[in-house]
Amino acid sequence: MGKSNWKKPPKEWKAKTRAAHVGYDPFLSMGAVRPPIFAVSTFSTEDAEKLEHMFRRSYGFETPLSPDEEWPIYTRVSNPNFIMLCDRIQCLEQGAEDPTAVYFPSGLSAIFTTVLTLCKPGDTLIFGYPVYGGTDHLLRHHVPERLGINVVPVDATDLNQVEDALKKHADTVKMLFIETPANPSLAMVDIQKVADLIHQNSDGLLVVDNTFMSPILQHPFMHSADIVVYSGTKSIGGHSDLIAGFVIDRDKRRAFRVQSVRVSTGPTPSAFDAWLLFRSMDTLEERVLKAQKNAKKIARFLKEHNKIERVIYPDFYDKKSSEWEIFQKQCEGPGSMITFDPKGGKKEAYTILNSLHIFGLAVSLGGVESLAESPWFHTHMDVSDEDKRKSRFNPQTVRLSVGIEDADDLCNDLDQALAKI
Repeated sequence: MGKSNWKKPPKEWKAKTRAAHVGYDPFLSMGAVRPPIFAVSTFSTEDAEKLEHMFRRSYGFETPLSPDEEWPIYTRVSNPNFIMLCDRIQCLEQGAEDPTAVYFPSGLSAIFTTVLTLCKPGDTLIFGYPVYGGTDHLLRHHVPERLGINVVPVDATDLNQVEDALKKHADTVKMLFIETPANPSLAMVDIQKVADLIHQNSDGLLVVDNTFMSPILQHPFMHSADIVVYSGTKSIGGHSDLIAGFVIDRDKRRAFRVQSVRVSTGPTPSAFDAWLLFRSMDTLEERVLKAQKNAKKIARFLKEHNKIERVIYPDFYDKKSSEWEIFQKQCEGPGSMITFDPKGGKKEAYTILNSLHIFGLAVSLGGVESLAESPWFHTHMDVSDEDKRKSRFNPQTVRLSVGIEDADDLCNDLDQALAKI
């Protein structure tokens, strides 16, 4: 089918090459070197029998399609831009034989649909805090109140807490959800050890939110995770111009179930956004590594500043700590997120935020531009004060998402803002 390797790249190809070439065959689009946008609601098929066959596949009555059999019938079900995008992102995941991606209109819809697919009323879902504030609200409120699922929060950095929860609910546990590094404290969770605990003590699945690190800097499947989720809005999209989410499952049939529930419940991504995501993945590695290089320099600057009480960045973990051990084992770099506490409280934090010129005062992360916000009062406002403190961040905590601007300019921007307190 056109150029070879457009679906199955050679194993020796590195991530940068995979992200730039997998998923698109120019000779299926009249030789166009970039894919067109399939801005269309429905698709024709050659005969009624094939259309029936495609519907049976789409709604789960038959086995999943192999890549070369995929054929769109209706954009809520699928679209060529979705197919190309999923082929590309799933090829970046290491540690699973044949991972399968499902594309969503947001990260939260990806998480919710996964829970809806794999859990039923009376089941137990354990989640490790801290997590993104929107995820925390979804899991603490909507999932138990509207779906009747028993939700148990634990400190996932404490393996004893995880094990105790798993043993207490062993008969009903269907899912353990973790985010690592955690938002916003950058707490490290040992994916392999948590995976071993859930697989040894229950029939449940380990779901890992890998948004902070992206497919470039961490590979949860290599540490026995069952499912990986992303907010595609962040590093994968990378330009703050779209909202998206992904579920990537090491089990094709289970991914097919998640896809079928997405189709049946209606959250439909945009073909244009899929096209933008596909474009962005060409530069994913370069953007992630450049932002990380900037973050390293900024973190060192903050650590040496006399108006800063605490800087949290993986490079600064105590070399004798479990966090350092986990970081060295499962991450390929420290990433581009920095959390710091200035001296003082909310007033001082807000003075810094209001004085920045290059850093945008905005939530989100992973874009080409640098952003700053207050987790306590912004992204995690709905989380109780007690749980915020358990998650090791404070009212004065500032979270930075470092972009790809000039690192010296970013340090100078922070310096002039800190001079105001």
